[in-house]
Amino acid sequence: MESVISVKNVWLRYGSRHDWILREINLAVYEGEWVTIVGGNGSGKSTLVRLFNGLLKPSLGDVTVYGKTTSDVRNLMTIRQHVGMVFQNADNQIVGVTVQEDTIFGLYNIGVAQEQAEHRCRDVLQRLGLYEIKDHPPHLLSGGEKQKLAIAGVLAMEPKVIVFDECTSMLDSKSAKEVHKIMSDLHNCGFTIIQVTNEIEEIFTADRLVVMRKGTIRFDGTPREAVDNPAVFKDSALPPLFSVRIHNLLYASRNLHLPTAIERELADPLWKFV
Repeated sequence: MESVISVKNVWLRYGSRHDWILREINLAVYEGEWVTIVGGNGSGKSTLVRLFNGLLKPSLGDVTVYGKTTSDVRNLMTIRQHVGMVFQNADNQIVGVTVQEDTIFGLYNIGVAQEQAEHRCRDVLQRLGLYEIKDHPPHLLSGGEKQKLAIAGVLAMEPKVIVFDECTSMLDSKSAKEVHKIMSDLHNCGFTIIQVTNEIEEIFTADRLVVMRKGTIRFDGTPREAVDNPAVFKDSALPPLFSVRIHNLLYASRNLHLPTAIERELADPLWKFV
């Protein structure tokens, strides 16, 4: 299977006198995958995903998106139409004076005809439940609505890949769940999803989990493989999953050998010991 994003032997730093932020990164993302990237602060995860649409360029190595290298400036417009990004702070992506104007802004920038742009805008706003507030100014929206608006602007561009860079970290739990459901719905519709998060409990929606530490990839596999290997989270400087802590505590305190540490699969075995 051919990758849609390929990162080969990539190193990155800001200027020759600075330390390396990314070190010898090799990663491939395939069409239709959901890849979740986790790591502690300073691990390089947000820096890595900014390579995927040319916001950053590697100091060494090569990043290609649908066969086009990000190092060639002539490819960037095409690459950025393929790979959309939703950032942590939605305010940084909002430029329009109304919800509708903000959503349609990018389409006019790339020369989409007015009738087609308005059609795309309407469809996206309806899909995300924002059409009824299309004339509202963005600064009056809630945090969750602003993040949906940022997603709307990206979706209107009709990308193939969407990168969500810690986009739920500034939201309350209800809004975070709504945004996470949008991500899941998009994945079910065939979008390739790349998620950066520190919310470790979210990893089980992913097809693959990439764990980073100190600018390197320490693990690349399925969430189940990560949970079954305690060293993965210890090495990443991330807190272990709640289900893993329960699993380990019961083993240490009562010598209970539970068959899994996957949270949604832990309940049935536990009932046997009640």
